[in-house]
Amino acid sequence: MEKGLLFDFNGTMFFDSPKHKIAWDVFSEKYRGKPISDDEMDHMHGQTNAQIIKVLMGEMSDEESEKLSKDKEALYREICLQQPESFHLAPGLTEVLDQLKMMQVPMTICTASIKENVDFFVSSFHLDKWFDVNNIIYDDGTHSNKISMFEDGAKRINVPLSNCMIVEDSLSGIAFAHACHVEKIVAITTADKIEEYKNMPGVDEVIQDYYQFDLSFFQNK
Repeated sequence: MEKGLLFDFNGTMFFDSPKHKIAWDVFSEKYRGKPISDDEMDHMHGQTNAQIIKVLMGEMSDEESEKLSKDKEALYREICLQQPESFHLAPGLTEVLDQLKMMQVPMTICTASIKENVDFFVSSFHLDKWFDVNNIIYDDGTHSNKISMFEDGAKRINVPLSNCMIVEDSLSGIAFAHACHVEKIVAITTADKIEEYKNMPGVDEVIQDYYQFDLSFFQNK
């Protein structure tokens, strides 16, 4: 049975957590008069902007939430461009993507990013070299959480979700992946969190970069 691959993007394919933290701090200072706390930041990973903004600022109309979301992401993209030395895909990833493409592994990206960011990433990192960009799942307002994103991603690549590997970095994303009953979950994190991630339900493997990525899962079809 063919096996598929679903990548999260932010913090997984692109190590950008510090950039998001800066952008959320600027956003929070602007609209709340204070920066984001570490506890708030821990609970933001893997959530849509609408969910985060609701937690930070309370209930509001969808139109106002979307306006604030676009404001924050414009700040984020500006920060990315201001830091070109760290504006690149995760270490070892391009080599892994080249090999996956050569192996014809069905794969796509399932990200909580909005379309403007996805377009920015596709253009900046030339993601269309490896992915059908029309299959990328992003925050278009129809997904309540990453579970529905993973379900749609598997449909887009025409592989049962139960036969997929998911690569995630956030605690919430890993929990949603586990709830999907996928065949394998690979967590990517920093050295100080390896043991924590190894002990999470459903996690099969923990890596720090893609030089540690094991392709054998896709060779054993």
